[in-house]
Amino acid sequence: MKDKEMKIRQATIEDLEKLCKVRNNEKLFQEYLEDCDGERAYFLVAEIEEKIVGFGLVYLDITKKGKKKSHMPKLSDLYVAEEYRRNGIATALVKAREALAKQYGHSHIYVSIDPSESAEMVCLAKKLAYEPLQPEPYLVSALYYDHQGQPYEKQYFRLDFKKNLL
Repeated sequence: MKDKEMKIRQATIEDLEKLCKVRNNEKLFQEYLEDCDGERAYFLVAEIEEKIVGFGLVYLDITKKGKKKSHMPKLSDLYVAEEYRRNGIATALVKAREALAKQYGHSHIYVSIDPSESAEMVCLAKKLAYEPLQPEPYLVSALYYDHQGQPYEKQYFRLDFKKNLL
């Protein structure tokens, strides 16, 4: 892994099959590809030897279903294939998305994390100088999709973080 070059680039529709090998959720990836226009939102992939090993989104300024998303710009859905974790891929994906936000003139960036299911992400956020916006997590509800693409509602906790990009 150490001698192999990692490349981060914008995802395309041609990546759909490779993305599903990383995390099988074609419906979600299609939604991401539709949302991420390369101007207001980006869907980035990390590749090693043309194999997608991780991905992440950054929303710079987006309205969804008539409602403007809060805390913009915002990191979203960071994922690295298990066998490639702890090799700097997540950090590289975060930094690439921060660079996009900065390139578009943003002075700060946000991320919302489930601290009970993503303790590693909380540690990474803190390591990369993200500061919590509230002392305790809060409960939210969202629509998820199972491995067959069937929707279900799930409640989980969130903790919001902010980082100064200047």
